[in-house]
Amino acid sequence: MGIWKAFYEYLTYDHYGRRRWRPAAYGLLAAVAVILGMMLAAGIFALQAPPAAPQPVPTFAPPTATAIVARIATATASAPPTPTPAPLCPDDPRLWQLVEMRPFLDPQTEQPVQMLKPTYRIEPPCVYQGLWRDVAHYLFMSDPPTPTVKKWVRDVPWYWSPEPDFVYRDFFAYRPTAQSYYYDREGWRIDEVITPFTAVWTGDPDYPVLVYLYRDFADAAYGIHWKDGRIEGVWPVILHGGQVMRRVDEVLYDAQGKRWVTGDYRAIYVRMFHTVPEDGSWMWETYGIRGFRRSELAEVFGMKEILPERINPKEWTLGKPMKVGP
Repeated sequence: MGIWKAFYEYLTYDHYGRRRWRPAAYGLLAAVAVILGMMLAAGIFALQAPPAAPQPVPTFAPPTATAIVARIATATASAPPTPTPAPLCPDDPRLWQLVEMRPFLDPQTEQPVQMLKPTYRIEPPCVYQGLWRDVAHYLFMSDPPTPTVKKWVRDVPWYWSPEPDFVYRDFFAYRPTAQSYYYDREGWRIDEVITPFTAVWTGDPDYPVLVYLYRDFADAAYGIHWKDGRIEGVWPVILHGGQVMRRVDEVLYDAQGKRWVTGDYRAIYVRMFHTVPEDGSWMWETYGIRGFRRSELAEVFGMKEILPERINPKEWTLGKPMKVGP
């Protein structure tokens, strides 16, 4: 009450024991009356204005991660890979799914094929665009991705044991500096066929997904070791009827770096039936996943071939022969 009393005494003065209004008080009261009148008039005009026509309110279902991924998968399922992943493709593996691939049909008989172990592909399919981009950098040694975390990824299901039960192995994420490659009997570079065989969850937060890649070298007769821009060794490959030279590489998804990096690799050699095409491309339609030849990857991603088109094995002291199969 002290503030209001002081304000009242400021606007009045004492006149023989009675409070009288100062002349300035009348001006202040008049200004307040004018402001209140203007506010009242504005309110009356607003009430008399005709109401605006109602507009329909759109209703949308709340977006979910599943719905977003489904739209991306539909848009990119049939699109060929491009040098960069689709802008809307989720790079968070928590938005991915591993879907079992079935049924399998034999490309010759069109009859179901019984698989020893279940195989999986990543949904949405656009994820493979990023995988192919980083694989191309690895194959052509054009600044291969460096792992964010150097570590072993433990207890990953290993598909290549003959038993139906899984064997578990450890893989190390690394940046490759050398590679092996294969040539035919005439010394010509083989245009290998690369197929994503299966994807698996690893349970590791840094590298949550691993993809096994088939690399088929039809009619391989010579192998080379390539490092620092030159051949460091050549060795013969011995194939028998119905056999193919097949290598299995592992690539790990680097969750922090948002890229695929190379795992420590293992090579296996698989005996195939004579009725199965040797280059492995038959699996593309069977598995429902687009594969690539090496030359196609170079063209799509603008890479320059680093390996010689042809070698002359007679110029080399051949190393220990590599025998395929038992």
